[in-house]
Amino acid sequence: MLEAVIETENLTKKFGDLVAVDNLNLKVPKGSIFGFLGPNGAGKTTTIKMLLGILFPTAGSAKIFRKDIRKDGLEIRKQIGYVSETQAMYGYMSVSEIINFCKGFYPTWDDHLVEKYLTLFELPLNKRVRELSRGMKTKLALLLALGPNPPLLILDEPTTGLDPIARHEFLTTIVKELTEAERTIFFSSHILNDVERIADWVGIINKGKLVKVSPMEELKLKEKRVRVVFQKEIEPTELNAIPGVTKVEREERGYLLTVDGDVNLVLTELQKHPLFALEVIDLNLEDIFMEEVKGDEK
Repeated sequence: MLEAVIETENLTKKFGDLVAVDNLNLKVPKGSIFGFLGPNGAGKTTTIKMLLGILFPTAGSAKIFRKDIRKDGLEIRKQIGYVSETQAMYGYMSVSEIINFCKGFYPTWDDHLVEKYLTLFELPLNKRVRELSRGMKTKLALLLALGPNPPLLILDEPTTGLDPIARHEFLTTIVKELTEAERTIFFSSHILNDVERIADWVGIINKGKLVKVSPMEELKLKEKRVRVVFQKEIEPTELNAIPGVTKVEREERGYLLTVDGDVNLVLTELQKHPLFALEVIDLNLEDIFMEEVKGDEK
């Protein structure tokens, strides 16, 4: 069994009558790049704020490095680097000044690592933070998060608003640099192409509930669409009854089936009937995401 860096049990957060996070049971394996997906308002940021101790859960529990977020919050935060969607930094400080300011809070600060990323990101030491572009501010926020050399990095929509070039550079850095240090990365985003490029695990949250969690490779292997045209008319109820078929849609001369499971078993069942055509269609992460957040109606 994979060791979990983050583990939640029935983690719940309510704001009045609104259930923002609903009995979340999640495990984030050590050393993984875990993509945490969901539409706006799904509960991604609320979950992250609970993990960081910014919000207190209404019910349930969570552990990071096997330590309880309620009891050991300060100790846990020392081991986490955090980059949020909006970079709140002192604009009047220069890049050099804000680095030295943050360094004073962390006995584990790694000057060599910071120098490495200063060069890699081409950050101007003498320029004030408020004068930096959004892309440069994001890189600076990542550098400050990495300065203490944390074993866990939490990124909450960090590439939102960045142009494609800046997003590409940011993600390339994560893949090439951070995985070499054997960090665990918990990566929240609604930009599905970004997640598909770098994540090896995926969790999908919708309306506060975790609806899917899987290794990326397994997810894309199991979830398919099958287009089938029969020689004789088949009732949709018969197709719905096939194990692994989660959705049946009528097309002009046949059906489009959504499959979550062993597609070969589905094909075996379909081939018991005389066929005109049979096609297996691979799905990308966006296709899978849309199926999950639109609901589970067949």
